[in-house]
Amino acid sequence: MAEPHASYSGETRFPLIMQNLHRYFFYIAAIISLINTYDALYAFGKADGSFGLGLGNVILLVNVVFLWAYTISCHSCRSIIGGRLNHFSKHPLRYKLWVQVSKLNGKHMQLAWITLGTLAFTDFYIMAVAAGWIPDLRIIN
Repeated sequence: MAEPHASYSGETRFPLIMQNLHRYFFYIAAIISLINTYDALYAFGKADGSFGLGLGNVILLVNVVFLWAYTISCHSCRSIIGGRLNHFSKHPLRYKLWVQVSKLNGKHMQLAWITLGTLAFTDFYIMAVAAGWIPDLRIIN
């Protein structure tokens, strides 16, 4: 069958360039996940430099775990890990990672909804503690 275009430019022109937007959103989501991971780890320290653990820390950690699960389950991540390989047998580590990300990819929509819920709950909890509506329940002072 003949090519319908005189020249094929791949995904470099409209409308196919729109397919690249998903990959760029994956990069943005990875950066946001890194920032949230930093915030969750930073929250373990108290103002005087000592270690503290409260319900807020647990909520932040759960949020970060689901945020990373959602981000990593994206097919763009799957393509980055296993893309451009002709033989998985020559890259066993990348193959193992690709298999794990592929398993998560099947649950991408469920992870999206769960992550949306954890983000909303986490933001509400932080707002409520910051506004003084509720105290942060401390586990380790």
